[in-house]
Amino acid sequence: MPGEARVEMTRFILNGALVAVSAPPDERLSDSLRERLGARDVKIGCNAGDCGACSVLIDGQVVCSCLTPTRKAEGHRVETVAGLVADDRVARTLAQRFQDHGAAQCGFCTPGMMTASVALLRQEPAPDEAAIIRALGGVLCRCTGYRKIIDAVATIPAVLAETGAPGHAGAAIRRLDGAQKLAGTEAFGDDVAPPDTLEILVIRSPFPRAAFTFGDLDAWRAGQPGIAAVLTAADVPGRNVFGVIPAFADQPAFAEGVTRFRGEAVAAVVGTPAAIRAFDPASFPVCWTELPSVEVPAAAEASGAPLVHEGRAGNLMCKGFVACGDAGAALAAADVTVEGRFASGFVEHAYIEPEAGFARVVDGRVEIHACTQAPVMDLEAMEILLGMDRSRIRIVPTAVGGGFGSKLDISLQPYLALGAIKTGRPVRMAYSRTESMQSTTKRHPSEIRLRLGATRDGRISGCDFQGTFNTGAYASWGPTVANRVPVHASGPYRIADYRAEARAIHTN
Repeated sequence: MPGEARVEMTRFILNGALVAVSAPPDERLSDSLRERLGARDVKIGCNAGDCGACSVLIDGQVVCSCLTPTRKAEGHRVETVAGLVADDRVARTLAQRFQDHGAAQCGFCTPGMMTASVALLRQEPAPDEAAIIRALGGVLCRCTGYRKIIDAVATIPAVLAETGAPGHAGAAIRRLDGAQKLAGTEAFGDDVAPPDTLEILVIRSPFPRAAFTFGDLDAWRAGQPGIAAVLTAADVPGRNVFGVIPAFADQPAFAEGVTRFRGEAVAAVVGTPAAIRAFDPASFPVCWTELPSVEVPAAAEASGAPLVHEGRAGNLMCKGFVACGDAGAALAAADVTVEGRFASGFVEHAYIEPEAGFARVVDGRVEIHACTQAPVMDLEAMEILLGMDRSRIRIVPTAVGGGFGSKLDISLQPYLALGAIKTGRPVRMAYSRTESMQSTTKRHPSEIRLRLGATRDGRISGCDFQGTFNTGAYASWGPTVANRVPVHASGPYRIADYRAEARAIHTN
């Protein structure tokens, strides 16, 4: 099979047992542990050594297994969190302290935190806070703010609610799923697929806006060993559109003819793990023609600017508006007025777990397992895309390794479902960090002008708010942002004379 022509045998001790792995010489230790040895307690967050979720111990030293070639483990002792919690007294004690402090929240970074902490405590049983921070500096967490983790490692007593007694503010209680998170047995999106499941790789636009055409996809696939199927918009049996707000649903699972943002999906390749590993996306038969694009609201609203969507003049998606009293008159009569202009940028949610999942067809029903925050919304979207009654679709949420709102939208669910339907076999996929950042919903960039008036005794007497929000190529949560911002723009203050308007502008 492609990518498997040359292999090396590597032998090492994994959690106390001798193992042998036959793998390509450049294979990551993280992949060998997870895919060849079933050690899915090792988590993959970035594949770049940035997040530390994949941390393991080699001869007691912390390493990022995603940066370590498997062959480097030859003859060494490798420990993962599952082995540590099962057999190591320090790790078992630490797990109890993590439980007491609520230090394992989403749980995705927890295997890395535990291994790094155990390595420290073996060397220094009573470390100070500076030592703990240094030891954990290579493992990122997006849920806890680190304080709970530091306190757990430092053996600071937790304030626990007494059994059977009513809790009080600030009292900690143990998570019902905490033990699984600490042992690495909690199943996240990329942990649930059986071994050797077919994998999916998405072909994405290299331009903010582009026209594209395909070559002979059937002939291309026939010449690619290990490639089982190619998916495009032609494979969508229902309506090729989704969105979280039905009236504004405008995003296709696969673009048709023109893409609207860099990273938009146009096709997907389904193949064996070896074939996908060896696949070069540049070899895929698609021809691109870059088109003029608009990437900020000012350009999108300019005269003659290309429209991101036909029928949305000026690239305006929608407005939100709230008014009471007479803001203009109140500002004119105010003793003091101030005006400010503010801008905020694109905000990446930065969950440590990228989008991941697995799908199969069971007795005519499509089962989609994914790290979703909104399984019912997934079901509603997939019912439209697949053109099926919802009784034939099952959404199975896995654990979610952080989401913070971005995993409310569907992402890879359509590709999983379509791949399973077309091949008749189980399929899986996990986004790379680049894919996750390019192709999923993010917090809107904004441009805000705010005028406030006040009387000399300090009372706000008038407010005028104007906000422009870059909603991107598709609506997603844009209507919610545009309509909620004017409601909340006054903050906690009662302002009798108030006017607030927000506009959501499409860009590429």
